[in-house]
Amino acid sequence: MRKRGWLIDANIDHEQQALVLWIKVDSKTQGYVYNGFAPSLYLNTSILDDPKWSDETIIRVVTQHKEVKEAEIVSKYVSVYDDEPKRVLCVRTRIGMLSDVARDLESLPDAVIYHEDIDPVQQFFIEKSIFPFGRVEFIEKNEVISDIICIDHREDVEYETPKLEEIGIEVVIDAEGVFPQFEEPIRHIEVYNKGQVIRIENENEREILLHLQDIVDSIDPDVIVTNGGDGHLFRYLALRARANGIHLVFSRNGQALDIKHGKPSSFWQYNKTVFRSGSQVVFDGRIHIDKKESLYYSPSGMEGIIEGCRIALARPQRVARMSIGTVNASSQMYTAHQMGILIPPVKRNPEFLKTVNELAEIDRGGLILQPRPGVYENVAELDFASMYPTLMVTRNISPETICVRSQCPYDSQYCDDVPGVGFKICNRRRGIVSKSLEVVIEKRNRFKELILEGKNPRKYKLKQNTLKGILVSCFGYLGFKNAKFGRVEAHTAVCAFSREVLLKAQEIGEEMGLHTVHGIVDSLWVQSKSDLDYEHLQEYCKIVSKAVDIDMSLKGIYKWLVIPSSRVRPSIAPLNRYYGIYLNGGIKTRGIETRRRDTCRYVGDCQKRIIEVFARGNSKAEFLELIPDAYSICQAFIDRLHQGDVDVRDLILYTRLTREPHEYQTTSRAAIVARQIEGAGKELHAGQRVGYLIVDSESPSPFKRVRAIELIDTSTTYDAKAYANLCVRAFESLVPAQYLAQFGTDTE
Repeated sequence: MRKRGWLIDANIDHEQQALVLWIKVDSKTQGYVYNGFAPSLYLNTSILDDPKWSDETIIRVVTQHKEVKEAEIVSKYVSVYDDEPKRVLCVRTRIGMLSDVARDLESLPDAVIYHEDIDPVQQFFIEKSIFPFGRVEFIEKNEVISDIICIDHREDVEYETPKLEEIGIEVVIDAEGVFPQFEEPIRHIEVYNKGQVIRIENENEREILLHLQDIVDSIDPDVIVTNGGDGHLFRYLALRARANGIHLVFSRNGQALDIKHGKPSSFWQYNKTVFRSGSQVVFDGRIHIDKKESLYYSPSGMEGIIEGCRIALARPQRVARMSIGTVNASSQMYTAHQMGILIPPVKRNPEFLKTVNELAEIDRGGLILQPRPGVYENVAELDFASMYPTLMVTRNISPETICVRSQCPYDSQYCDDVPGVGFKICNRRRGIVSKSLEVVIEKRNRFKELILEGKNPRKYKLKQNTLKGILVSCFGYLGFKNAKFGRVEAHTAVCAFSREVLLKAQEIGEEMGLHTVHGIVDSLWVQSKSDLDYEHLQEYCKIVSKAVDIDMSLKGIYKWLVIPSSRVRPSIAPLNRYYGIYLNGGIKTRGIETRRRDTCRYVGDCQKRIIEVFARGNSKAEFLELIPDAYSICQAFIDRLHQGDVDVRDLILYTRLTREPHEYQTTSRAAIVARQIEGAGKELHAGQRVGYLIVDSESPSPFKRVRAIELIDTSTTYDAKAYANLCVRAFESLVPAQYLAQFGTDTE
């Protein structure tokens, strides 16, 4: 029988040696067995070119392996640098046996194995161009699928999505100490569904668990959302179920909840330490989203995960836990498959040898035009749309397109110079990185157009934010040491082109009477001696966009813009801190306390109120006149602190641990709080976020200066002077140093 539905997920059934495809048909999600897929790996070995070995003999020998289903010799590009495809052996194995077969095949002469580390389900998605939450058409008999195709397209923009039933689960433990223990019983459970809260409580813990199971069975959710499900919640529920002699079932295939806790990990990613719990709780037939572990769900909800699945062609539960770099890698895998390029087991793009002088010349990053601290009028902010990824697409920047040869062996007409460095870009063919980014850029641009057209702006904003995150990471991933399709020289080329683009924009601006106040990588702030003309700025954007082949747009015109002073050297401005008021009254802030995650709510509110006072000014002169009024707001917040009239919850500061607690050599606040929390019985790791209150910043004992949020009780008092200093600092962050001298700041 031919049917249509929405593919929700897929998983491996090891007993049946088949895939199970979870498809929603007529609002009901059901699992169907699919036997038509076997995971594959590719083998490049010298015996393929050895006349002593015939193709038939090679295939016969390989297929004698008990875990191999079939084998054939095919033509593929074994490297992105190859001009012609080579003969390789495609080996299809029994599900779950890729690694075993790969280890045995590695004994062949000069053997290199490809695709071994790609998840079999993702292999299926890539080979069939199928993705979760896409519409599929399939032929089914007795719940077994004989054929399936995707009738949606990855490039689609205005696509429909299935209606998903979603619940949230929160467990409250009847804890005696500060931190709940796994041995302690459940106090109650709350289930969230369609805006309603179902509270499950009973003196008998077994009845609570059975009631939870009944609710899950009756609602039959497609998505289960938790806050810490990977780290502790489901592990705790599994232990409590075992203690009560029952089985909890969250997977749709009836498998009982059984969590094997692995070793937690911490790693450095995008300028911060990230923590990952030791286990990933993944259900079959249902999607578990842990908000603590999900990069996409918290800011973008299921819309972000759905769009991520289309780009990465991976399981939704895996996409939810992917870094944006991994999404880029998955997108490149699909592009490689489409181009007939094999995915190498390890990176094979070593950096070209360079002298010290050459390194100093080319490794300069993006261009920054250093601003001066001050208050500026008649300033417009202009921004290049996705500059780095657009450069990678329009300039065809990819590992295999980098050419360091002085003379091109093909034809110099294919070579484009990279400005300021000693290599070129070859345009004989499309680069794999450039091609994989095209669809992301095109879709994001179309999403932004739909937002402007007013077509379900919330939905498309969530989707375009997902793609924005992917595009933000693609440049860094290009230079990542483990990126299989990365290269340092390609990373360098992007920076070189970006510097040229910004300088070209500055040059055109000067010709049109626009002076550059500040410039950083892909943004410019320009000033005119007279009032800025909107049409003139739009013309400037049009001319620059045409000249550099990247869209430049006007972000806004400021009544005034403040670039504050550095705290260390007041004559210098920090590059990433500024704020201003647009002509329409909108406030923009970057880098100041209100934008920082380590600022407590009280200090953030203080700074917001100060900015609101400044916002009453329509010019630089009025801004300066309002400084005393602004400081009076700061003083009012300080007075409240000394009066003891502040809720300690508004004074909690947060910090992220940069190392394991025992690795701290100093008595920093982070180290002290980590030791306090561990002393109370909770395990901590690098990358986890901790909260604390300053209780006595001048105490001789470092351990009495702050207190972890979990240890705060009704007797805990805050250090008013320490928080007053933070309020003053927030005020001083808003006023350039040259205007502060006349105001003495008092924290007493």
